[in-house]
Amino acid sequence: MNSPLDQPVQDQLAIILRPVVLPVTHVVVGVDGSAGAEAALRWAAAEAVRRQTGLRIVSAWQDPAPAGPSLAGHPGQTAAHILQKALSSILSQQHYPRRIACAALRGTPGEALLAQARNSGLLVLGVTGTGAGQVPGAIGRYCLQHGHGPLVLVPAATPT
Repeated sequence: MNSPLDQPVQDQLAIILRPVVLPVTHVVVGVDGSAGAEAALRWAAAEAVRRQTGLRIVSAWQDPAPAGPSLAGHPGQTAAHILQKALSSILSQQHYPRRIACAALRGTPGEALLAQARNSGLLVLGVTGTGAGQVPGAIGRYCLQHGHGPLVLVPAATPT
Protein backbone atom coordinates (compact mmCIF):
# COMPACT_ATOMS: atom_id res chain seq x y z
CA MET A 1 0.00 0.00 0.00
CA ASN A 2 1.66 3.21 -1.12
CA SER A 3 0.09 6.39 0.20
CA PRO A 4 1.16 9.91 1.15
CA LEU A 5 0.76 8.90 4.78
CA ASP A 6 3.31 6.12 4.27
CA GLN A 7 5.83 8.38 2.53
CA PRO A 8 7.21 10.29 5.56
CA VAL A 9 7.34 7.06 7.54
CA GLN A 10 9.55 5.20 5.08
CA ASP A 11 12.51 7.33 6.11
CA GLN A 12 11.36 7.69 9.72
CA LEU A 13 13.40 5.85 12.32
CA ALA A 14 11.32 3.88 14.81
CA ILE A 15 12.83 2.20 17.84
CA ILE A 16 10.99 -1.00 18.72
CA LEU A 17 11.63 -1.56 22.41
CA ARG A 18 9.24 -4.48 22.86
CA PRO A 19 8.30 -6.35 19.69
CA VAL A 20 4.81 -7.51 18.77
CA VAL A 21 4.23 -11.14 19.73
CA LEU A 22 0.41 -11.30 19.60
CA PRO A 23 -1.97 -10.03 16.92
CA VAL A 24 -2.40 -6.27 17.21
CA THR A 25 -6.05 -5.19 17.41
CA HIS A 26 -5.32 -1.47 17.66
CA VAL A 27 -2.48 1.04 17.55
CA VAL A 28 -2.38 3.57 20.39
CA VAL A 29 -0.46 6.83 20.07
CA GLY A 30 0.09 9.47 22.73
CA VAL A 31 -0.05 13.09 21.59
CA ASP A 32 0.91 16.25 23.46
CA GLY A 33 1.57 18.76 20.68
CA SER A 34 5.34 18.13 20.56
CA ALA A 35 7.38 17.39 17.44
CA GLY A 36 8.02 13.89 18.76
CA ALA A 37 4.29 13.26 19.19
CA GLU A 38 3.67 14.51 15.65
CA ALA A 39 6.21 12.02 14.28
CA ALA A 40 4.69 9.25 16.41
CA LEU A 41 1.21 10.12 15.12
CA ARG A 42 2.33 9.80 11.49
CA TRP A 43 4.09 6.50 12.20
CA ALA A 44 1.16 5.08 14.20
CA ALA A 45 -1.39 6.04 11.53
CA ALA A 46 0.70 4.42 8.78
CA GLU A 47 1.14 1.31 10.93
CA ALA A 48 -2.62 1.09 11.58
CA VAL A 49 -3.26 1.37 7.83
CA ARG A 50 -0.62 -1.30 7.15
CA ARG A 51 -2.11 -3.65 9.75
CA GLN A 52 -5.69 -2.74 8.75
CA THR A 53 -6.55 -2.05 12.36
CA GLY A 54 -7.90 0.82 14.43
CA LEU A 55 -5.99 3.86 15.67
CA ARG A 56 -6.51 5.34 19.14
CA ILE A 57 -5.17 8.86 19.63
CA VAL A 58 -4.74 9.66 23.34
CA SER A 59 -3.99 12.89 25.16
CA ALA A 60 -3.90 12.66 28.96
CA TRP A 61 -4.25 15.57 31.32
CA GLN A 62 -4.07 16.25 35.04
CA ASP A 63 -5.66 18.89 37.22
CA PRO A 64 -3.45 21.98 37.63
CA ALA A 65 -1.40 22.30 40.78
CA PRO A 66 -3.29 24.02 43.59
CA ALA A 67 -0.76 26.88 43.55
CA GLY A 68 -2.90 28.87 41.14
CA PRO A 69 -4.81 28.92 37.89
CA SER A 70 -3.10 27.93 34.67
CA LEU A 71 -2.53 30.68 32.15
CA ALA A 72 -3.00 28.21 29.29
CA GLY A 73 -6.63 27.36 30.16
CA HIS A 74 -8.12 24.18 31.52
CA PRO A 75 -5.88 21.17 30.83
CA GLY A 76 -8.87 19.12 29.62
CA GLN A 77 -9.61 21.76 26.98
CA THR A 78 -5.96 21.83 25.95
CA ALA A 79 -5.96 18.02 25.58
CA ALA A 80 -9.15 18.18 23.48
CA HIS A 81 -7.58 20.85 21.24
CA ILE A 82 -4.45 18.69 20.78
CA LEU A 83 -6.64 15.73 19.82
CA GLN A 84 -8.65 17.82 17.36
CA LYS A 85 -5.46 18.98 15.67
CA ALA A 86 -4.08 15.42 15.54
CA LEU A 87 -7.31 14.05 14.07
CA SER A 88 -7.43 16.80 11.45
CA SER A 89 -3.85 15.98 10.48
CA ILE A 90 -4.70 12.31 9.96
CA LEU A 91 -7.97 12.94 8.12
CA SER A 92 -6.25 15.33 5.70
CA GLN A 93 -4.27 12.40 4.29
CA GLN A 94 -5.49 10.44 1.28
CA HIS A 95 -5.08 7.13 3.15
CA TYR A 96 -5.79 6.88 6.84
CA PRO A 97 -7.05 4.23 9.28
CA ARG A 98 -10.77 3.57 8.82
CA ARG A 99 -11.34 3.22 12.56
CA ILE A 100 -10.06 6.13 14.62
CA ALA A 101 -10.88 6.85 18.24
CA CYS A 102 -9.75 9.89 20.23
CA ALA A 103 -9.60 10.12 24.01
CA ALA A 104 -8.77 13.08 26.26
CA LEU A 105 -8.21 11.23 29.52
CA ARG A 106 -7.89 12.68 32.99
CA GLY A 107 -5.00 11.06 34.81
CA THR A 108 -1.31 10.47 34.59
CA PRO A 109 -0.22 10.11 30.97
CA GLY A 110 1.75 6.88 31.44
CA GLU A 111 -1.10 5.09 33.20
CA ALA A 112 -3.67 6.36 30.68
CA LEU A 113 -1.59 5.23 27.70
CA LEU A 114 -0.89 1.79 29.14
CA ALA A 115 -4.58 1.31 29.94
CA GLN A 116 -5.53 2.18 26.35
CA ALA A 117 -2.87 -0.16 24.92
CA ARG A 118 -3.86 -3.08 27.16
CA ASN A 119 -5.30 -6.14 25.40
CA SER A 120 -3.35 -6.35 22.16
CA GLY A 121 -2.52 -2.73 21.53
CA LEU A 122 0.70 -1.46 20.03
CA LEU A 123 1.79 1.67 21.92
CA VAL A 124 3.62 4.36 19.95
CA LEU A 125 5.26 7.36 21.63
CA GLY A 126 7.29 10.25 20.31
CA VAL A 127 10.76 11.21 21.45
CA THR A 128 11.93 14.80 21.32
CA GLY A 129 15.55 15.88 21.41
CA THR A 130 18.45 16.29 19.04
CA GLY A 131 20.66 13.60 17.56
CA ALA A 132 21.89 11.10 20.12
CA GLY A 133 20.04 13.12 22.79
CA GLN A 134 16.73 11.63 21.68
CA VAL A 135 15.96 9.50 24.71
CA PRO A 136 12.59 8.61 26.21
CA GLY A 137 11.12 11.24 28.49
CA ALA A 138 9.38 10.54 31.77
CA ILE A 139 6.25 9.13 30.09
CA GLY A 140 8.26 6.86 27.79
CA ARG A 141 10.33 5.59 30.72
CA TYR A 142 7.16 4.96 32.75
CA CYS A 143 5.60 2.97 29.90
CA LEU A 144 8.82 1.01 29.41
CA GLN A 145 9.07 0.15 33.12
CA HIS A 146 5.39 -0.60 33.81
CA GLY A 147 4.01 -1.82 30.48
CA HIS A 148 4.18 -5.32 29.07
CA GLY A 149 2.92 -4.95 25.50
CA PRO A 150 4.68 -3.84 22.34
CA LEU A 151 6.20 -0.35 22.54
CA VAL A 152 7.65 1.76 19.73
CA LEU A 153 9.46 5.08 20.17
CA VAL A 154 9.56 7.44 17.20
CA PRO A 155 12.08 10.29 17.31
CA ALA A 156 11.01 13.74 16.16
CA ALA A 157 11.77 14.35 12.52
CA THR A 158 14.98 16.26 12.06
CA PRO A 159 14.71 19.44 9.96
CA THR A 160 16.11 19.06 6.45
